[in-house]
Amino acid sequence: MAIILKNNMKKNTAGIDIGGTNLRCGVLGEDGTVKSRLSVLFSKSLNEGEKQVDFIVKNVKQFLSANGKYGIKSIGVGVAGQIDDKTGSVLFSPNLNWHDVPLKKMLEKETGLDVYMANDLTAITYGEWKFGSGKGEDNIICIFAGTGIGSGIVINGSLYTGCSNAAGEIGHITIVSGGRKCTCGNFGCLEAYAGGLGIASIAKERAAADNKSFENIINTSSGGIGSISAETVARAYKAGDKKAVELIKETGLYLSDGVISAVNLLNPCVIILGGGVIDGIPGLFDIVKSEVDRRALKASVSSLRILRAALGKDAGIIGAAGLAAMCGC
Repeated sequence: MAIILKNNMKKNTAGIDIGGTNLRCGVLGEDGTVKSRLSVLFSKSLNEGEKQVDFIVKNVKQFLSANGKYGIKSIGVGVAGQIDDKTGSVLFSPNLNWHDVPLKKMLEKETGLDVYMANDLTAITYGEWKFGSGKGEDNIICIFAGTGIGSGIVINGSLYTGCSNAAGEIGHITIVSGGRKCTCGNFGCLEAYAGGLGIASIAKERAAADNKSFENIINTSSGGIGSISAETVARAYKAGDKKAVELIKETGLYLSDGVISAVNLLNPCVIILGGGVIDGIPGLFDIVKSEVDRRALKASVSSLRILRAALGKDAGIIGAAGLAAMCGC
């Protein structure tokens, strides 16, 4: 299934980007610029016993109230998970551990505004397609590696969302048969090896098995082995730590496997790479680009360009708000 979009955007809309660890809100103007923004880290902001979904609804409502001067007409929401295109409920979000959450209904009730729901990478892809690195292109795959890994797809000038609105879950393609367990419940998913949670998990296991060799990584974390994160590994990598360099090289090869599979399957003109893992770990982009050039089918890469995402942390809010405006919400 493809999303058919209108050709004008004549109102201010709010964009909400809900990732695996962050909530980002913004107001998108008619010219595509972000007029106001808010970013909140779940793990440091939730009150004791507060559910993530209640926290999100509360903060979105407060953000809209604080930005009432913009005359916001509708809300676009991108969520890291699968969305029911009929009800707007979040069917499953592995990294948020959500199942059948009626987020659209909750937000519409609390705000009184129409809400358009999309997978977060569908929203990000729309933003990069219309305002970023994919502008002017008709065949794009946008792949973001953050807490998890997702992708969005543009085919022949239309966003492709699949039969049941679940296309683009590149993080859950199997790259190692019977491999590491993923948050989705399957084994051997790309996300379990190259997503932020996967990188952290691998580093923790190796550090626990070999404290001495991983001493620098352990010391780089604020609270020992249990506090090692993808950011910890990235800092150690930048400092030249041998084990961190080895792990990032492995991560790059796994990520390349996923990108190569997408390139060979869909033959896009442009691959756009972004997200906290790619942005925060120097060298990953170059590893992927080199491996795709070397290992993908020659016919598939003959006209392929691999580009960095251009919109940074605003990509999700720009894309979500843009979708809400362009779809007439």
